Amino acid sequence: MPLVNKAFAFAEHRIDVPATGTHLLILGTMAGPVLNPARMMSSQAIVVDGALYLVDCGYGTMQRMSHAGLSPGQFKTLFVTHHHSDHTADYAALTHLAWIQGIKGKIAVFGPPPMLKLHEAAIALNAADADIRIAATGRTAVAEHFDVHEITDGGVIYKDDRVTVTAARVNHPPFAHAFAFRFDTADRSIVISGDTTPIDSLVELARGADVLLHEAMYPPAIDSMLAKRPYVPPKLRSFLLEGHTTAEECGRIATQAGVGTLVLTHLLPGDDPAMTDDIWHKEASKTFNGTVLVAHDLMLV
Repeated sequence: MPLVNKAFAFAEHRIDVPATGTHLLILGTMAGPVLNPARMMSSQAIVVDGALYLVDCGYGTMQRMSHAGLSPGQFKTLFVTHHHSDHTADYAALTHLAWIQGIKGKIAVFGPPPMLKLHEAAIALNAADADIRIAATGRTAVAEHFDVHEITDGGVIYKDDRVTVTAARVNHPPFAHAFAFRFDTADRSIVISGDTTPIDSLVELARGADVLLHEAMYPPAIDSMLAKRPYVPPKLRSFLLEGHTTAEECGRIATQAGVGTLVLTHLLPGDDPAMTDDIWHKEASKTFNGTVLVAHDLMLV
């Protein structure tokens, strides 16, 4: 098969997101700053009656948005769970290209500290290009199109005529602030765990939700994953095991919260061909009798 066909494999399978109702579009499903063409880093969109709400923007978010036929200028609000690079690497590109392609009004951004510093750095990174475009076209400054909020506590953090967004603090050491988010709309409730260990605050946030999108780890495969990466520091194994949730624990959380559907994402490891969907599904189903889905990039739930 010619390489050009492989390069456009995702473009041949564009996603048609319905114009009405509430939908979860999973853009990136890889755990960690790992480059793999099959899985981009963490990002997902909640689409409500055509309005786009983005949660995290790891590397590849822009690429997957284009595969889905979405423009960065479409998103109304961005929510950042925490500041690992696999959740924020595309932030500078996303904000700048959204500005170039046209933002109606302002985009609201919510994330834990140092969200303001990250945003200012993103604007500074593209300042030379922005200055040229402003001088040539009369555009208004990039910063005028964003409204950035740092969050340090749980509770309702955003509300408009389509959605109410509630945050809950989760545990992802060594971060002092990491969050999960719940989106409640007229027809659905969707919870995004972010990166976390099992924690009661997430169970409460997800109580009765239609969909829980939860990060998932499979510890038996961690050693083989690390063996393929001689560049990783020796403490990475303990760091991974102490900051994430196993697929079996995800099932237990879903059961405790009484959710309808559990979707496993941020798969750790996410680039091991031996880790089939059946393995992930079996692990979560040990402790959850509801519907279990294993996320893939551009999956629509």
